[in-house]
Amino acid sequence: MKKNKFFSLFSATVVAASLGLTSCELDLAPIDYYGANSFWTTEAQAIGDIHAMMQHFRTFDFQTNITYGEIRGGAYTLETTGSDGSNLAAAYLREQNLSVTNYGVANFGNYWGLIANVNLFIARVEPADYFSSEETKNYCLGMAYGMRAYYYFILYRAYGGVPLRLIPDVADGNYDPVTLYMKRAQPSEVMAQIKKDITTSLNYFGNQTTFNFDNESGNAKYYWSKAATEMLAGEVYLWNSKVTIGDQAADKNDLATAKTHFQNVINNYGLGLQGDFSAVFDPENKQNSEIIMAFKYDENEASNGFSGYCYSATTGLTLGNAFDINGETWADPLRIGGNVHYYQYSNALWYQYDEADTRRDATFISSWHDKEATQLRGTFVRKHIGSISALTSYRTYDSDRAIYRLPLAYLSLAEIANMEGDNTGVKNNINKIRERAYGDAWSEDVYGYTPGSFAENEVAILHEKDKEFVQEGQRWWDVCRMSVSSACGTTDHLVFHNEGHVAYGLAVNDLREATSKSWAEANSITVQPLLSTENAYRVLWPIDTSTLSSDTELEQTPGY
Repeated sequence: MKKNKFFSLFSATVVAASLGLTSCELDLAPIDYYGANSFWTTEAQAIGDIHAMMQHFRTFDFQTNITYGEIRGGAYTLETTGSDGSNLAAAYLREQNLSVTNYGVANFGNYWGLIANVNLFIARVEPADYFSSEETKNYCLGMAYGMRAYYYFILYRAYGGVPLRLIPDVADGNYDPVTLYMKRAQPSEVMAQIKKDITTSLNYFGNQTTFNFDNESGNAKYYWSKAATEMLAGEVYLWNSKVTIGDQAADKNDLATAKTHFQNVINNYGLGLQGDFSAVFDPENKQNSEIIMAFKYDENEASNGFSGYCYSATTGLTLGNAFDINGETWADPLRIGGNVHYYQYSNALWYQYDEADTRRDATFISSWHDKEATQLRGTFVRKHIGSISALTSYRTYDSDRAIYRLPLAYLSLAEIANMEGDNTGVKNNINKIRERAYGDAWSEDVYGYTPGSFAENEVAILHEKDKEFVQEGQRWWDVCRMSVSSACGTTDHLVFHNEGHVAYGLAVNDLREATSKSWAEANSITVQPLLSTENAYRVLWPIDTSTLSSDTELEQTPGY
């Protein structure tokens, strides 16, 4: 990916040199601002810009999927100190303690640069006549519109109404902050624009059914595709069928559209589940049959940033003080090296797995207080742990991280079936994922799902996703969308109910939370809602005071 590095570095340098923007000003410049007249003259330049945009997109991986998509979702422990003895990060996010000072992420997550990239690309490429074929040009535009819809869908779910920036103001020479001020659009306007961009993306892609951007089939799943737009469309329409935000009321008519898109993903793109769950994330099996789109990580380019989910072999308290599941004294079984442990899932998530579920040991490695492995000390994530470096003999975090995988389509169809009152559809789609998870031990009579009430089905789907999508940015959005009632009232969503807690359904009296102390000193696990209805406004994120003061048109998120 040398070409990617070149464009990313070149772009950032040009922005810094030519615009001179500071952190106190509106940060609206595209990372790929080359000058309106000198750059956009060849197909190679336009395709190079796509490479640069994808590279820039990857730098937002952790924020998009962990900070926004997962860390508030209730699967992380609420302990301040982890089982390896270090202080855990993002306590106020895990505790839902958001405020104007505890805002989590500044300036709407700084997605404006990503959006500006796309706006500039669309403005320059739509009228272009230098492409070798209309198909190539349209494929590139399909990517751009799909990516813009994706960015705005993140912002919509996180903030509701946000400024709708759709033209490349700064790249076209407007550096006046006053004229660039923009108020937050209504949520309904943002949702309408997301849907419009999805439709435009699909129209540009046309009849595409392959992953082959720029004739690079070997790397094509590292780029946006029609299948990615269809997955996004399914997510958008499913969300909007169940969730009301501001003036955008939930519309159950969107369920049918969501269903069509998820079915298209399953049927039209040559995708299929891998036979072994752990193989999906194996660095030797990148871009496999169930990957729709992923961020590429490589020892010689960039690591995936998940080292903070593992113990430290140099300063941690697990080494020499805990036992592994086989009763052996802990002795760096993953050959980690000297990282620091910052993030830890609740022990309740481990307890939710059956021993026969292969996802458990492919996702986590467990540490125990006792040699008999009856008192769980804490777990560390091995799912995206990568490979052993031939140079250092330690871990290199080179596992790709999927943005979209095929199992999401199946479990989304289970959720849609539940809304439709179709228990057979609920069962079949859950069991499709469970069958792979249990491997040779699979027996529908033993491990298959038996449908129940609407709420029981919803919780079963949530827990299936919990076990399938660790570190994949799903749970916060899940508990905000999924519901105890098919009516999907504003306080029916799982985030406001015990059913949304990761330990719901467990006999918690004899279970304990992660700790580096003794089992007797470990805190118990309490099942409770993630948010009270009195704090329902905290479902959306606040805007930081610096951003508010830099744009006089902006108003704070309601409730803060």
